[in-house]
Amino acid sequence: MSWQHFTDEYACGGAIRLGSWSVAPARQDLVECRATIAIADRIMSCSAVAAGPLGAMTSILYDLGAPVQILRLHQREVDGAIATFLLCENNGRQAWAFGEGRTGDDANIAALISGANRLLGS
Repeated sequence: MSWQHFTDEYACGGAIRLGSWSVAPARQDLVECRATIAIADRIMSCSAVAAGPLGAMTSILYDLGAPVQILRLHQREVDGAIATFLLCENNGRQAWAFGEGRTGDDANIAALISGANRLLGS
């Protein structure tokens, strides 16, 4: 499988698109994640407090009606970028998803959005 074919399959776009996101410290070693997310033609500003950015984004997706459970997470550096591979689940269906970014958090969030699109878009 070519790299292009791999990314087309596992880092797929879809109805859920992340516009922007930020993370700030919150109480008791938690973080607050704020995100602008588009689902189809709706654009929303969302936020959640969790133990980390991935947990917060998972909570945001749940609140938006796009629940995704992470079963496995693998991460590595590839050509100077961070690549994340997630095995995600929704209603008993599982799918692998891929995301990449400058940081581990960026790659995790990209993979989570890809996972939501793969599971909920088909």
